[in-house]
Amino acid sequence: MVMEINKCVREYPSVSVIIPVRNEEKHIGRCIRNVMETSYPAGSIEIIVIDGQSTDDTKGQAQTLKAEGHNIVLLSNPKMTPYSGLNRGLMAAKGEVILRVDARSICPPDYIKQCVDTLLETGADNVGGVQKPVGQTPKQRAIALAMSHPFGVGNAQFRLGKKSGCVDTVYLGCFRKKIFEKTGLYDENGPVISEDSEMNQRIIKNGGTVYLNKDIIVSYVAKDSLKDFWRQYFIYGGARAHSFLRSKCFTSFRQMVPLVFLACLVILPVLSFLSAGFLVLWGLIVTTYISFDFVVAASLTIKQKAPDLFVWLVLAFPCMHIAWPLGFFVRLFEGKRPGNHWRK
Repeated sequence: MVMEINKCVREYPSVSVIIPVRNEEKHIGRCIRNVMETSYPAGSIEIIVIDGQSTDDTKGQAQTLKAEGHNIVLLSNPKMTPYSGLNRGLMAAKGEVILRVDARSICPPDYIKQCVDTLLETGADNVGGVQKPVGQTPKQRAIALAMSHPFGVGNAQFRLGKKSGCVDTVYLGCFRKKIFEKTGLYDENGPVISEDSEMNQRIIKNGGTVYLNKDIIVSYVAKDSLKDFWRQYFIYGGARAHSFLRSKCFTSFRQMVPLVFLACLVILPVLSFLSAGFLVLWGLIVTTYISFDFVVAASLTIKQKAPDLFVWLVLAFPCMHIAWPLGFFVRLFEGKRPGNHWRK
């Protein structure tokens, strides 16, 4: 009987939790404590915080927790980009498994265990869960809802969480460390964020597997202003263009839809000088989009029983749908010499 029980006891690998961060004093303390309160064997975890020259108290809070005796490694990231921060963390990591966490992530106690269990059971090279955006104010809640609705994000499974299985990308990620020997480190010449999807694309290209477990859910504190939300999606669009310049392909059909949408908004009025039919088509597209925007916003407002969400939802969706393709085209036209506006 004892032998049978021992067979059921899993020997868990060591894990390096990597947290690249810059100016997140409101969230970094809570984030680190979340990781420390994990149900995963405590002696098997190291936390590596890579600070990108924060100008607030982000570094100070991490140092305070380290001084309390917690297993925290604090590194500096002079380049200030997520890419370079992740690479510094990877080079310092001692764990057999690499687990990525963002300062704005709110990880449940069993998050690390769920990720490693899924990694071991599926044989995947990277495992992740569902991003569940959350917010406090009506504006922030509206942004969170827009980021997790099909009208906003299409069929992105890591945002919708409808089914488990192999996907093109996941939120954050739990990697077998050896996969980086095949793919290489993150591209530090990458001028934009969205390093997760870029790395996952390389993993798949090298014959690896990226797996989404819909039962792994991580909350994410959404942006609290439309200006920051716009910038976030502008940079996301630029990130996809950077990957496109490297691979010459898209990883999903959903990535082409906003590009076609913005192209139609810009090109059809110009073509209307040749034929009035183009202007009619433009009007049809705009009217249809606005109608969907209002209907979805109204539906979510009613479902949430929160009338103060409606206006912010109406604004949040086009914020995503215009900023993303605009960022893509701007980055595409810049080619190999991107401007500094892509820095996070």
